[in-house]
Amino acid sequence: MAGWMRMGMILFHIFIASFIHLNQIIVVSSGFLDTFTPAEIQSRINLINVVAVDENADNELITVVEKLASVAFWEEHGVMIGKIDLSNFVWPSGEALKIQHLPTKKEPSDKDVSVLIFPKRVLDRTCLSTPPPGPPTAKLCTGEQSYEALVECVNSICNTYRLPSGALSIAGLHREEILNTLFHVGHFSNMSMGQLFGKSRSLLSSFHKEESCPDKESSQKSSNEVDNNEAFIYTNIQESSLKNVIHQCEKRNLLSKEDFFHNYLKISKPVIIKGALDDWPALQKWSNSFLRKEYGERDVHIKFTPTGEYEGVEKASLYENFDTFKIPSNVRKQLEFPDLVVVRPATANVKFSEFMDIVESVTNGSRKNISAYLEYSSIPQHMPELEKDIMEMPFFSNLLKREHLNIWLSDGNTLGKLHFDPYDNFLCQISGRKQITLFEPHENTQLYEAHIPEAILSFNKSTGEFHRKALLDSTSMVMSPVDILKPDFTRFPRFADAYPMSCTIEEGDVLFMPAFWWHEVQSFPNKTAGRNLAVNFWYEPFLTKEFPCPLCNLDINPKYRHLL
Repeated sequence: MAGWMRMGMILFHIFIASFIHLNQIIVVSSGFLDTFTPAEIQSRINLINVVAVDENADNELITVVEKLASVAFWEEHGVMIGKIDLSNFVWPSGEALKIQHLPTKKEPSDKDVSVLIFPKRVLDRTCLSTPPPGPPTAKLCTGEQSYEALVECVNSICNTYRLPSGALSIAGLHREEILNTLFHVGHFSNMSMGQLFGKSRSLLSSFHKEESCPDKESSQKSSNEVDNNEAFIYTNIQESSLKNVIHQCEKRNLLSKEDFFHNYLKISKPVIIKGALDDWPALQKWSNSFLRKEYGERDVHIKFTPTGEYEGVEKASLYENFDTFKIPSNVRKQLEFPDLVVVRPATANVKFSEFMDIVESVTNGSRKNISAYLEYSSIPQHMPELEKDIMEMPFFSNLLKREHLNIWLSDGNTLGKLHFDPYDNFLCQISGRKQITLFEPHENTQLYEAHIPEAILSFNKSTGEFHRKALLDSTSMVMSPVDILKPDFTRFPRFADAYPMSCTIEEGDVLFMPAFWWHEVQSFPNKTAGRNLAVNFWYEPFLTKEFPCPLCNLDINPKYRHLL
């Protein structure tokens, strides 16, 4: 009741103290701003942005700030506006207030220290042992202290989109439209993972019933064999009888920049662009012999696994140091899956020619039980001469900021397990093909996004044996603990409600994979070259989120406000 009375008083004051002049509302000071203590600010910025004016500022400025609260940001739930006693401001820790002067043409003066913004705190989610954050640094709205200038300042710092009238700007309306129309696989598919595996079990049951000469032994198939059959059906989804029920990636020919931006990038929708690499010299030029000749003596960092599976999740108890390895209690209590680990492959620094020897020996069958992969290796850093043989997509150039350009080369029989990348991704297939199974990033509780401890394989070059040597004191933030080939719906029941999408790219194709989409990548070799070769462009994402945070939603990256 007190809250409603206070709101009524605010509205009453605004009504009797306002008048219309040139279509703008001018609010006369009504004295309704709360005064925030340092402790209150430190607590509230975990959820919202705090804008504060010095309570000792002149009445004209306080009136302008009251108008921010009662008009421009009245309906903005992510911004709270009030007053502080700047002359006596000390954080509960005893530290003094630090103020960041934003770049401006006007030199800051003592008079400017009046309207401060304490931005919503972005949590450091990268490390589970990070100490509590210290007091925040306030950002100062310097320059002209007019109402319109302060609205602009609050918008730029708090990532809001309000006009002086309080309405959403065109950019704000565009943002709302984007977030309300994001692509959801479930809107176009009736096949969830739970339904998919129910259907595949039904198919397997029919298969077993139709086997000739059934006997007691054949009817008692082990659960592992059934699981392997299910994995076979799912891995070969494009060729199986299930292919018509899994939602497939849309395929397009070359796009215009406008088409790509509005129909794919801004709504976070994957798409395959057919024949996008037809003009790339790399398609014909990058033969095994060419790469050997140009880079044979270069040192490369490669990954090894015994089966071609990369970054899977398995039990920590399989590792040799399990009994002696201790996770600090303050870290362990934050882990959702302390009994599981993300398996990092064994690594080695070798000459590129030695790497190609391994690839070719695996391909011709002379070497077994090993897979070698040159994965996400930077082209500009390690093979800069190759960049002239490839080019960015013409419909995408100068749209987003490029962060990485990588090469991916293997014998072709590799499986990159379920994970996401915090980049907008163009995956460009040069040799062989890839089948990618994707899950959208909008319901990350279904994929069990979390910190997962890591472990690493070791490889003995002389014996060719792999060992599960070491649990690590690091965690992965981008891997899912769910095995999509053999899902444990008892432990991960929400995964049954996830909707898969299948995308297969052939030589010359490009897959646009928006940031934070979960994906598992099965590679297949070009039978003639005996390899799988791709490059990918990673960009600062248009839509971003905090991670690992299964309940955090995508939002427009503040770095791309100018695109709205």
